[in-house]
Amino acid sequence: MAKKERVNKHPDWRLSRSEKNWYYVGDTARLFCTSLVGSYMTMFLMFQGINTASLATAILLVKIIDSVDDVLFGYIIDRIHIKDWKLFRKFAGEGKYMPWYRLFFWTFPVATILFFLMPKGAPDAVKIAWFFVTYLFYDFTCTLTEVPMQSMVTTLTDSPSERNSILTVKGVITVIAAIGMATVVSALLSEKVGVPLKSIGVGGAVIFLAFMVPMVFKVHEHNTELKNVENEGSQENYSFKDMINCVFTNKYILIYFLAVIISTIFCTRTAVESFLGFYIFHDSMIFTYVMLIGFVPGIILSAFCGKLADKFGKRNLLAFIFTLLTAATLIIYFFCRDNKTMFIVIGGLCAIPNALVSVVRTYIAPDTIDYTRYKTGKDCSGIFYSLQSFLNKALGGVVGSVALYILATFGWQEVTGDSFADLAAQGVTQSETALNALWNLGYLIPAIGFGISAILLFAFYSLKDKDAELMAKCNAGQITREECEAKLSRKY
Repeated sequence: MAKKERVNKHPDWRLSRSEKNWYYVGDTARLFCTSLVGSYMTMFLMFQGINTASLATAILLVKIIDSVDDVLFGYIIDRIHIKDWKLFRKFAGEGKYMPWYRLFFWTFPVATILFFLMPKGAPDAVKIAWFFVTYLFYDFTCTLTEVPMQSMVTTLTDSPSERNSILTVKGVITVIAAIGMATVVSALLSEKVGVPLKSIGVGGAVIFLAFMVPMVFKVHEHNTELKNVENEGSQENYSFKDMINCVFTNKYILIYFLAVIISTIFCTRTAVESFLGFYIFHDSMIFTYVMLIGFVPGIILSAFCGKLADKFGKRNLLAFIFTLLTAATLIIYFFCRDNKTMFIVIGGLCAIPNALVSVVRTYIAPDTIDYTRYKTGKDCSGIFYSLQSFLNKALGGVVGSVALYILATFGWQEVTGDSFADLAAQGVTQSETALNALWNLGYLIPAIGFGISAILLFAFYSLKDKDAELMAKCNAGQITREECEAKLSRKY
C-alpha cells in the first residue's frame, strides 16, 4: 500500500526511480571528468614549469579558437536527428539528446587522459603544442557529452514539478561530489602525500568512464516533442539565424548569462587557490578544511533550495546568495590574511552560500528556455546549454589566463613538480609583491564580481517563476495557449 501511495503522489511524473538514479550517476561521472581538467588545468600547467606569461597567452588563444564549436554543436543537435542516420541507427537508440550521448560519451574521458599525458621533460614549445591539441580535443568531446546531458533536463519529463525535483537532487549531488572530489584530490596532492596530478587525472578519467556507461542503457526521454505551438511542425524547420534570434531576443537568458560571466571571470581564486594556500598559509589543504566546515550546512540548505526558491523566487535567491558572497569575501580580504584560524572559520561560513550557487543556477536556465519555447515555438534547448557549456569551459580558461597574466606582471617565480610535496622539498619562494597579487586574486577581485552579479539580477531579471511554470505546462500540452495567456501575471 505504501508503495502505491508513493506512485500516486505524483501522477504526472514520467521517469522511474531507476532512470533517475542512473541519470544522476552518469551526470555526476560526467561532472567529475569535467572537473579533472576544468578545476586542475591551470595547476597542472603551472606544475610543468612553463613560463607564466607564455602559459597565460596559450590558454587565452586556445579559448578563442574553440569559441564557436559549442554554439555550432548546439545548433546541430537541435536540428539533426542523428538516430535517423543509417550509419548510427543501430547504436543511437530513441530520443532527442540521448542518441548523441550514447554515441559519443566515451570520447570525453579518452580526451581527458590524453591531456594529462603531457611529457614533463619536453621543451616549453612542445608542452604548449601538446596543450593546444589535447585541450581542443578535450573541449570538443566535452561538448559532445555535456550539451546533450544538460539539454536532457527539458526532455526527460514534461512535468515542471518532476523537473524541479530532478534539478534539486542533481544540485545536492553536485555539491557533495564537488566537495568530495576536491577533498580527495587536495589530500593526494598535498605536502604529506604527494601523488602526481598526472596519475590522478588519468586514473580518475578511467573510473568516471566506467560510471558513465550504465546511463546508455537505462535512461529514456519522455518529452521530446513540443505541444501547443502556433504553427505546428515549425519547431523542426528553422535556420541557424532563427536559433541565434531565439537566444538574443530573450533578455532573461542574456541577463542570467551576463551575471554568470561576471561572477565567474572575477572569481580568480579558483585558478590559484591551492597555490594561495601553499604560499600564504603554508598549507595547500587549507581550502579543503574550509569546504569541510561548510559541507554539512551546505548539503542541508541545498536540499531545501527548491523550497527556498518557491518561497522567495529563484532570481531573488540567487541574487541574495551573490550578496552574501560579496560580504563574506570582503571580510576575509580585509581581516583574515594574518590569522589562519579566523580564515578557516570565516571561509567555512562563506563556503555555505558558495555551495548553493550551482544548485540555484540550475533552476533559472530551464525557465528561460521554456519562455523561448513558448514565445517562438522552437525548441532551442541545445543552443542554450551549448552556450552554457561554452561559458563554463571558456570562462574557466579566461579566469586562468587573467590570473596568470597578473601573477606574471607581479613577478611570479615559475615552479616545476608533480605535487605540492615536490614544491615543499624544492623550497621555491615567491616575492612579497607576488604574494600580494595572489591575495588580491583570491578575494578582492571575486568580491567585486559577486557584487556586480547581484545588482544585475535584482535590477534587470523580471521573469516570474509562476509565469515560467505556466509556459512550461503550455509547452507540454497540459494547458492551452489561451488558458496560459489568461493566467499570466502580465504580457510577455
